[in-house]
Amino acid sequence: MHKITKARAIHHGRPGVDGYYYQLPQINKGTTIAYAEFTGEHGERTIRNRERIYYILEGTAEFLVNGEKFLVEAGDLVPVPTNATYNLWPKSPILKVLLYMEYIDFDKLQQK
Repeated sequence: MHKITKARAIHHGRPGVDGYYYQLPQINKGTTIAYAEFTGEHGERTIRNRERIYYILEGTAEFLVNGEKFLVEAGDLVPVPTNATYNLWPKSPILKVLLYMEYIDFDKLQQK
């Protein structure tokens, strides 16, 4: 596969977040790249086996990673290590990010 079009990506959304998941099952034991637009809080998450990496495309936000708060802006990269707890809050009207994360198998999620 040479490219994944937006039409083949999986749309996701919930209050305060809208975006797309691009699935790459053949890369690094499965990888997902997500594009997301935040207008509200991310919600606290604890990740386990694979790190997550946020690249800030547009806007500003406050991140909390393992109890440490810091501000980010367009062009910043935020690595979230394995076994970390984190959250984010947009400080601008919209925050646009790219996110590198573990593979999400939506077929298995839908079976639960």
